[in-house]
Amino acid sequence: MTSLAKGLPMGRRSQRVSATERSWMVQSRVLNLCSFAVPALSFIEFVVVGRLILSELLMLAMLPWLRRAPDRLSLPRWLVVLWAGWLLSQVATDLMAGSAFEDFARGWASIVFTLTNLMAILVLAATPKRARLFALGLAAGGVLGYLFFPHPYAADDPWKWALALPVGFAVAAGLSGRVGARLRLFTIGALGIFGALNLILGFRSLGGVSFLTAGYLILSAAVRRPTAFRRFAARPGMALAFLAVAVLGVLQLYEAAASQGWLGSDAQAKYEMQSGPLGVLVGGRSELLASTQAIVDSPILGHGSWAKDFTYVDVLADRRSSLGYEVGFGYSDLGLIPAHSYLMGSWVWAGLLGGVFWLGILGIAVRLLTRLYAFGVELAPLLVFSTMLLLWSIAFSPYGSSQRIVATYGIALCLLGLRVVVGKAHVLYAPNKLGRSPARALVSRRTVSQVNVAAVGRAGVRPK
Repeated sequence: MTSLAKGLPMGRRSQRVSATERSWMVQSRVLNLCSFAVPALSFIEFVVVGRLILSELLMLAMLPWLRRAPDRLSLPRWLVVLWAGWLLSQVATDLMAGSAFEDFARGWASIVFTLTNLMAILVLAATPKRARLFALGLAAGGVLGYLFFPHPYAADDPWKWALALPVGFAVAAGLSGRVGARLRLFTIGALGIFGALNLILGFRSLGGVSFLTAGYLILSAAVRRPTAFRRFAARPGMALAFLAVAVLGVLQLYEAAASQGWLGSDAQAKYEMQSGPLGVLVGGRSELLASTQAIVDSPILGHGSWAKDFTYVDVLADRRSSLGYEVGFGYSDLGLIPAHSYLMGSWVWAGLLGGVFWLGILGIAVRLLTRLYAFGVELAPLLVFSTMLLLWSIAFSPYGSSQRIVATYGIALCLLGLRVVVGKAHVLYAPNKLGRSPARALVSRRTVSQVNVAAVGRAGVRPK
């Protein structure tokens, strides 16, 4: 019985409880609608010093109401501490470096919106249903953006610059229900086909993410089969080893296909341009050659928001040339320090604590992937797809504008996935029955014993 109903006569008490339940049902429906509508409006932007996205402003305005939702995901305190360190380090760096107002205003705002977006999405994607709706909203926003405010590069390559990621989210969300869970081979095959389509159309990173997602689901299906392989495979170390081998396998597959011209003449030409002694991965993301030097030169405080220094543009050109990669880059126009990565970009701009924040996020993502595959979770395709995308972006994608929503959604799904995993372990292995099974190693006795049963129900966990 709820505290609202205490002290009331039985008749009035039941009426009050019923009214409370009806109120929550209405709020739940409104949250479902917002989970789709808010990201669907992400194609609308305003320019005030920097780019402000309507979805971010809406989530900021909705925070007081969203924070009262009873089924929100909790925000770890240590994550808030890392975020505060990132922001304070960015402020100190900009003050020391004398950054221009338009630069530090955008840099500080980006960090602030990272937290407010995450706090809102922890409610808007707090359940499997709302997580899928949010993904579909992102897909709708991407398509609407292409129709009304297309990216400048979308005219020449609409798949890579407009449609691929929305289709990816829609596919992953669509396969993350009961039908996808029953038709595992279909789910794996659909993600594999989507990966191949991306490679053929020149979107290599999303192709790799899709292939890794399909491979992870294959491992998950194999582990949960009643065979001798299960005891060996259902361990976190096995997941890390599999991921490493899968990454190498996808790279080898791409290099073989591109070098032979199976992906078309454009893909073959790009492969040959980016081939070198450090491989096509570094050739395609050679900004690492300059951002690492920038970090070595100023590891603690960094170089400031939107840091500019033509020295590192020259460093990149010299190192590409010395390693045998073709030189030809667009950073020289503005002098921005090359840093095509959440991790490296934050470290270059804000210093060590900026990098530590994204290392903490990387730890959450890896932790989920080392645990999720041993349990049957309907939401797994979307969880794995978004987590693989987050890992790629931490290492190889620039952070800003629309990425703030996609990245914080990925973080929220990692936290949702960990709650689902703990709920699964609670259902399958009660604290007084935990034995020596492989799944026992995935969740500690203390963690399982502290699971909130109501939270488990909200997470959509069911016994096998």
